[in-house]
Amino acid sequence: MVNQRFCAVCGKEKEQKQTGFGSICIYIECECEKKLREEKEKKDSDYALKTAVELRNNSSHLSLRGRNSSFKTAVTDKYNETAIRGGKYLLNQLMNGDTEDKKNGLILQGNRGSGKTYIACCVINDFNSSLPVTDERKRLIIKERDNSFSKNEFTPMKSPCKFISEMDLYSLFYDNFNYCKVNGPVDEFKSAEKLLVIDDVGSLNYDKNRMRDMYLNIIEYRYSECLPIMLTTNLTKLQLSDYLGDRVFDRLKSCCYFLDLISPESRRN
Repeated sequence: MVNQRFCAVCGKEKEQKQTGFGSICIYIECECEKKLREEKEKKDSDYALKTAVELRNNSSHLSLRGRNSSFKTAVTDKYNETAIRGGKYLLNQLMNGDTEDKKNGLILQGNRGSGKTYIACCVINDFNSSLPVTDERKRLIIKERDNSFSKNEFTPMKSPCKFISEMDLYSLFYDNFNYCKVNGPVDEFKSAEKLLVIDDVGSLNYDKNRMRDMYLNIIEYRYSECLPIMLTTNLTKLQLSDYLGDRVFDRLKSCCYFLDLISPESRRN
């Protein structure tokens, strides 16, 4: 209800209603004003929901291309059908909280361009989209928009899923890692509440022992805490075992499903 006597849309005089406070009366909202208000509220709500997902994806460290990935629009063919089913299975586990199963992780193996990273981004993006947004958060987003904040100035929203490439993880681990430090840059990824995705495993030609130490530290922790992990790689199982070391690979075999994405151009054995 509003107090204007005439409708701001159609100009007609509104119906009056007497209140319980003496001679005070109010004017009942016109139907066309009500329709306009409801349309604005829906538009604001849709904007708030979309922005909330964007803020979560920022927290997940998804690229712009990754934020546009979704199983809803994914094209399924005979080459990626099994991997997409695996990605949807992992997403369903995350959404239902069934992440303490013996196998709660996924390793996507395949040649370059086969869609491994896309599927990994689908899992995170669709999970972030599924999380509810409180009315309080919606109001804050609309307020910050109306105050002419840019999107990168909005109050951050934490996502329980993290995405990082092997190259970025290696740099972060060895540039910032401190065994005595907690809540450091590495811990944001290592302790991701729901899912950690490490992209392009096996893409670097760095010191093998340093690489194995990094993966042992991260994967051993997530394995012991029953936290899901997802890897994408061009390596075969044999190559991956040699790259990561027997101990790490044994942990991955215990907690992950291995799925192949082999496109027509693949020349893997």
